[in-house]
Amino acid sequence: MKKQVAFMFAALMCVSAAVRAAEVDFDGNKAGGLDTAIGILDIVSDLAGGGHQPPPPGQFPQHPGQPGHPGGHPGYPPPPPPVHPGQPGGHPGYPPPPPPHYPPVPPPYNPGWDHPNQPSSQYHFGGYRESCRTMEFNAQSPLSQTMDMIMEEYGQECMTYDHGFQGPCRPATNYHKRKVTVNIGPRQLEAWETERLEVCMRAPKSVDVNLNGMLYEYAVSSQNDDGLFRRSTIFTMTPGRKKPSQPSGKELEMTYAGITTSGDVRIILKDNRADYFRGEKITITADGMNIPDIGPNTPVDQVLNSFVKFNVTQAYDVAGSYELKLMDAPKPGKYVVTVKFFRSGPLSSGTEASNIETFELK
Repeated sequence: MKKQVAFMFAALMCVSAAVRAAEVDFDGNKAGGLDTAIGILDIVSDLAGGGHQPPPPGQFPQHPGQPGHPGGHPGYPPPPPPVHPGQPGGHPGYPPPPPPHYPPVPPPYNPGWDHPNQPSSQYHFGGYRESCRTMEFNAQSPLSQTMDMIMEEYGQECMTYDHGFQGPCRPATNYHKRKVTVNIGPRQLEAWETERLEVCMRAPKSVDVNLNGMLYEYAVSSQNDDGLFRRSTIFTMTPGRKKPSQPSGKELEMTYAGITTSGDVRIILKDNRADYFRGEKITITADGMNIPDIGPNTPVDQVLNSFVKFNVTQAYDVAGSYELKLMDAPKPGKYVVTVKFFRSGPLSSGTEASNIETFELK
């Protein structure tokens, strides 16, 4: 306490001295005397207050010029008043408005986002492409034959998403394999005879046979085996009576064509099946013409007279050969003849067969 009293006394003395100094220099340099007095007062203030002290906790330095806040330190400019965003010069004191609220934009629809699973693939059945093959049996063939059948299944494979949405499709193909065995009972075939059996796979478990090319009447039974590792069908064919024969054009063969001693044109045909069909009748027709040499300057009437046509028909008992008269007046040149024939009898069907022969007259 005594120390503070001493400081105050010293301060008063300094003020008194300063005032006198200011009075002395008032006429000469007022500014200098006043500045000196102000400096002495600052020193005294520092001595009295122990120098600049920080403000007490919870208080902040005050700016001059603000109403209600006296005693602020000089040198600090007043802070600008609060202004609303986007409004220059707005009224101070109002809190800024909250930012506008917009609902979130939903993402574009994409099936499968709700569920992480990948789209599934779905097969749509289209149908089957049947597969057919032919087995041949002759006098030397074994009575049992086996072959593999493959049938194609076609359709579409489509991508399917959630909510029933169907995506793109692509062609899809599956193959079904089956082993087919045909067992034929004993029967008699001639050396030139061949049976043809058509086997068709209609579905994975459906196989049938076509008997049109077989020479006997057959009773047919079938058995399917659809095990885990084996898919097969076995046909058992029991022969009955033999069908009437279907002739072949190769059964008659021309061995001679020319001018006989009597001056007419004849052909001789050899019957290669005479022994088998002996006792039946055969009817032969020869239909043909010549191929004349015609030049660019040949007169029209000569062209018309150059053609020679014939058509003859004759019936015979089946024999080893047949002689057939074509025309009475021979004319040199090349000839083309179509030989048609059919047989009549218990072994024959009466179906007509044909072949084409050529010969030349000189």
